Amino acid sequence: MEQAIKKGIEQYRAAYETLSPAIEAGIEKYRKGNFRIEVTRSDGTPLSVTVRTVQKKHAFDFGTSALMLGAMGDKEEAYREAITNLFNLVTTTFCWSVTETEPQKYRFAEGSEEIYRRPPADRVLRFAEENGMKAKGQPLFCGRWCPDWVEKDLDTLKARWTDYVKEVAKRYDGKYRIFDVTNESYQTNGTWKNMSWLPITNGELVEWMLKTAGEIFSENCVMERNETTRVNYGTYADIYYEENKALTEKKVRLDAIGFQFHFFSGQSCVENHLLGEAGLQSIFDTYQKMSTLGVPLYITEITIPSVYEGMSAEEGESLQAEILEKLYKLWFSIPRMRGIIYWNIKEGDAWKNEGDCRGCLVDEYLRKKKSYCVLEWLLKKEWNTALTAQSDENGTVSFRGFYGEYEITATDERGDARTFRHTFEKDNDVLKIVLP
Repeated sequence: MEQAIKKGIEQYRAAYETLSPAIEAGIEKYRKGNFRIEVTRSDGTPLSVTVRTVQKKHAFDFGTSALMLGAMGDKEEAYREAITNLFNLVTTTFCWSVTETEPQKYRFAEGSEEIYRRPPADRVLRFAEENGMKAKGQPLFCGRWCPDWVEKDLDTLKARWTDYVKEVAKRYDGKYRIFDVTNESYQTNGTWKNMSWLPITNGELVEWMLKTAGEIFSENCVMERNETTRVNYGTYADIYYEENKALTEKKVRLDAIGFQFHFFSGQSCVENHLLGEAGLQSIFDTYQKMSTLGVPLYITEITIPSVYEGMSAEEGESLQAEILEKLYKLWFSIPRMRGIIYWNIKEGDAWKNEGDCRGCLVDEYLRKKKSYCVLEWLLKKEWNTALTAQSDENGTVSFRGFYGEYEITATDERGDARTFRHTFEKDNDVLKIVLP
């Protein structure tokens, strides 16, 4: 295994070097724009001012799950800080069987029965709103989370699920901004776990659920399809592309296409990602091809291990950080990519093999691992725009920066300063400031 790791790292670095020009060009082209700030008096006279421009938020969605929210005891404040310091999106599950535990008995509100790693949706929404973050819910349907009380009959399943989706929409439409409508239909040889009794194919049920949820939810919510790691490469990537292409041709509401990216052991990461089909070139080609459908893409769930055979803990954490840095850069460069969501943030609370591989960003004590620090550098430094400039004779400051929300302070020759907030969201955006 030690030789495989060494070979894998060398191959990974070489693949990144080959792709690096395209990745950097993609980031420059798709994540940045040319912006202009024009400062005048009320009569239109240009003003000479010093403009300080600082990016406060990304337009791109960088997220993580908040599955332990409200369950951290004396670590709660540090847990929340680890999330809000870095991310602008937070996600939680709407797994049907633990959200509607009995027919018409819902765990939406604070004070509902506590279930491990399944906080009430109201709690996560309030946390997101209090911190100016976007909230995402996932998934509305997955075979393993189909309630036991639902009869194994297709018509009954459809009726019960429709009622569930209507309840979710009634409470959260437009508040949770994204929902994974379906999840992991490719989980076990193309069959949803626990759903082998279905008289139709998974693809047919996915299509029906997207149509149904798309009619229930308003345009204020993104309706996404989410699938397992295997759709990032190889045969399943081709199948996923063709299925999604067919959905778009049928005008089925498909607002986003999701890709999980989980490797729950060092061995699987080396064999399948560093050395195997999920190498950088392969996944890069997959996302480029899927982008041609014109539908936004999300990397919805990520686990990169930090435990590798023959490596010390420090070496393993360094490798995890290096892999993540290259992946985030690749993902950020893809034309239709809209967001990247890391799955488990804190060690010690992840589910089974998710935890065994130590694939989180902070340790049990909420101390930042190297992977967290790498993301912090990318999101808050390398991919963040800040500058101070003097306006020209037309009262204009022009600059190129990353899309997002900015704080702009204009200071005139007398030292009087005014501060404004503005979101630059398209190329050649203009902010016009009028000062007395």
